[in-house]
Amino acid sequence: MGAHFTPRRVQGGCQALNQQELISTPSLGRRIVRVVPNVSGVNKTFDYLVPESLKNVKVGSIVRVELQGRRVDAWVIDEVVRPGLIKFKDVISLLSEGPSEEVVQLSQWAAQRFCGPVRAVLSSASPSLRIKKLGTRHSGAARKSGQRGVVAEAEELFDNQRGGVLVWPAPRPLRPVLESGISRGRTLVVTPSVGFARTIAQALRREGLSVALMPDDWQRAAEGVDVVVGARSAVWASIPELKSIIVLDEHDERLQDERSPTWHSRDVAIERARALGIPCLLVSPLPTVSATHWAGSQAVRFVEPASGDWPSIEVVDPYSDLGDDEKPQFGLLSSRLIEVLRDKSKTVVCILNTKGRSRLLSCKACKAIIRCEKCDAAVIQNEEGILECNRCGAHRPATCQSCSSNALALLRKGVAKMRDEIEKAALRQVVELSAETTVAANAASLVYIGTEAALHRVSSADVVVFLDFDNELFAPTYRAGEQAWTLLIHATRLLKGSSKALIVLQSQDASNTQYTDFVLPDPRLLIEREQKKRKVMQLPPYAAMARVVFADPTFNPADWAHCKLAFSSSVKTAEFLVRAENDEALSQGIAQLRDELSTRFRCYVDPMRYA
Repeated sequence: MGAHFTPRRVQGGCQALNQQELISTPSLGRRIVRVVPNVSGVNKTFDYLVPESLKNVKVGSIVRVELQGRRVDAWVIDEVVRPGLIKFKDVISLLSEGPSEEVVQLSQWAAQRFCGPVRAVLSSASPSLRIKKLGTRHSGAARKSGQRGVVAEAEELFDNQRGGVLVWPAPRPLRPVLESGISRGRTLVVTPSVGFARTIAQALRREGLSVALMPDDWQRAAEGVDVVVGARSAVWASIPELKSIIVLDEHDERLQDERSPTWHSRDVAIERARALGIPCLLVSPLPTVSATHWAGSQAVRFVEPASGDWPSIEVVDPYSDLGDDEKPQFGLLSSRLIEVLRDKSKTVVCILNTKGRSRLLSCKACKAIIRCEKCDAAVIQNEEGILECNRCGAHRPATCQSCSSNALALLRKGVAKMRDEIEKAALRQVVELSAETTVAANAASLVYIGTEAALHRVSSADVVVFLDFDNELFAPTYRAGEQAWTLLIHATRLLKGSSKALIVLQSQDASNTQYTDFVLPDPRLLIEREQKKRKVMQLPPYAAMARVVFADPTFNPADWAHCKLAFSSSVKTAEFLVRAENDEALSQGIAQLRDELSTRFRCYVDPMRYA
């Protein structure tokens, strides 16, 4: 066995091993493969000799090897040529088929792009069960372009051979969009959830198409079917002769893995399509800035708007219809909301993210949400009493930006407490949805309350109420606006089919100009506005960002200026937000930090939350 050394350690580097451990059998005239051990904390590659009896070992195979006195699983990632005098240990056995060579190369790209171990990516790309041998490739159903109705805008994007972004309203059926890809050959469809993927797979199978639902149908996908569909990890499916990739609901944060490396299905799909020379279509009612930035203005298509694309959306303020002497205590529901709750003909779902994404402060005098004067995010108050913004790093004294009062209140509401208040106001039963809830969340004319997970647990509703939308819109993360709109898209789909569809956004800062965008949503305007804000503030995708967590609490970023990374403190000890000019500079800086730093750390590129 030989350790593979490179000038710069991509996966944590390699240390010199005892030569007595390396020597086993001569390598002259034999195949030598490079492997990644499936061992946590071992971020190195090693070279092994392939015995004559294991002729089926190839790039992507999952094999058994001996590493430092114990037998471990490993992935073959390359075949190498080494001098004949060097001796190596043998590969012990071939365990299973693994990712295709194309996917192995994609995994190595993702590990470098997202600054994490390639072992974690290869694990996502591998079958859950061992597969000794792939069967005969499926020929697939005979289909012709135009067999079903297609979307003209999607056809245009597929025809340019690169793809792009399709802005497709949430309530409209997705089948015509999928047809544009399926008619061209084998298609990979990536969705945010397994349930969504299963629904699509069942519908396509009823049409006579051969479909592989990931991850259970890993082998069928590798043998070749018409359509491979699955949640975010489906982007790693091994598919022969892939012709197109479609990512549905590109805006949904569930497409990103929160573990290191924090790869995003959108970015992986784009790179995979580029390497194969096939089109990639990103579909969303309101695509992210990262998606539109990749596509460019020439490859973003907006379908003609129609009535019903969005339900009625109201922004209500508990204090707007009351005099100064009548202003209620924090947590009291607005009069408009009480009116909606008491309409027993409507099924109402109330959303309150108790964990939230920020510690929300409010002015006791004017009731305004305390926000950053630079980037408009909600701020927190540190132990010294200074207001801090975790989005842009700005600091200021603890005063209200509206009335200059220094009397601030920390707003903390819980789902259980709000359930009691809503039940008293609604004069009917209120069901709290949680992990312990046993009641079926599909009964009509009830009121439900829970976190955003409730949007996926209730089958249908007439009204969706966000009890504290400020906590979403002003969260201290640069993606707060996109995440807030994601919740509204989920709510829109929940209300599909209701003649009384209504979304109520309760805010203690309803006069804020950002709320005007929610009354009459205009995707084109919202995208342009968000792009300008990100560009001015040099936020992704116009710069690169990562959250880095160090094992050593005494880490001093001032000692690492030569890595060309900008460090700013987070709210937790030994955690930092790291910025760089672009993705390549970030990857190089993190790699250099790993090479030279003696202690370990974890890196989360483009983190969803960092407060």
